[in-house]
Order: sequence, then structure tokens, then C-alpha cells
Amino acid sequence: MSNLQNFNDIYASLAESAYNGLRPNPFPELIKEKESRPIDFSKDSIIKDKKGEVISLTKGGTNLPNDGKVYLQPDPTLKITDKTISTTIPKANGGYETQQHKTGEIAKGLLTDSKAGYNSYFVTDKPSVKDSKETYFVTRGSDAISLNTLNDWVINNASFTLFDSYIPQAKLAEKAMEAV
Repeated sequence: MSNLQNFNDIYASLAESAYNGLRPNPFPELIKEKESRPIDFSKDSIIKDKKGEVISLTKGGTNLPNDGKVYLQPDPTLKITDKTISTTIPKANGGYETQQHKTGEIAKGLLTDSKAGYNSYFVTDKPSVKDSKETYFVTRGSDAISLNTLNDWVINNASFTLFDSYIPQAKLAEKAMEAV
């Protein structure tokens, strides 16, 4: 999926925001927040590199529902834990010791399961869910294949494409939609 030129299609903008990388309004960067987060698709989005040079400009949308303002709702069940590996090393005076090393994070909740490669986002037209009239359920598909996304490609994509079977992520999405 390439970056869009503008935010005139709210559904395409929401879908694009579900991905990481050089994309405007990336939801994955906001999943740890405890409060609803306003996002305004009527405003231009400028992404700059480390030198401050503009590398991406997406024009704000016009004629959008709720004037382009939506609110990314937090997942109250989200738990972030450290992803660690253990190494056993010899001690200087004999024997061995095991050391833990953090290699990343594991996110798990109703809308996220990083081990399963599942990421969904609940977006509303008002800061409070109960005051909202419009709600959006956005699910991120697979990112480009890499060692970090291998579980997603093998377990989910291969199951669907090779065997035409129900993918594990679909069960997670169904459960999340019923709860929100």
C-alpha cells in the first residue's frame, strides 16, 4: 500500500493509518495510550527525515464525516511485556550464570496480539464511545514478509492462501468486534 495523496477517502485513510512506517497518523505508534487520541484527517500531514527535509506530504481531506476528526480508542485490556532471551555464560571463578536480555516487546489485548500478528483499532467520531454515532473497526493486514512478521505470514496468510481455511486472526477480530 503506497501513501495516499490526500485524506479525501476516510476509509482509505483509516486503513493506511493502521500500518507502521512512513505513513501519516500511524495507529501502531499510539496503541499504548490510555486515553482516546484525536486524529484530524482534514489537516495536512508532513513527514520529515532526520535532517528536517520533507519526505512525504499528504493533503488534508475535504467533505469528510465529522469534519475529518476521529478518535482512536484505547484498548483497556492491552498488556505490554518484555520479549527476552536467556543466555548462559561462564563465570570468571567457575560455574555458570543465566542472564536475561530484552529483545523487544510483546503486546497482547483484545485488539492486539503481536505474537499472532494481529492488530486492530477501534475509532469513533467522538472522544467518548458512548457519545459516538459513527464507529470504525480497522484491522491491519500483513506487513511485508520479514523475520519479524514470519509468524503472521506462515500461520495466517499460508493457511488462507494455500488451504482456503479460516485464519486465526479472523477469530481474534470476530471476538474483538463482539466486545467493542
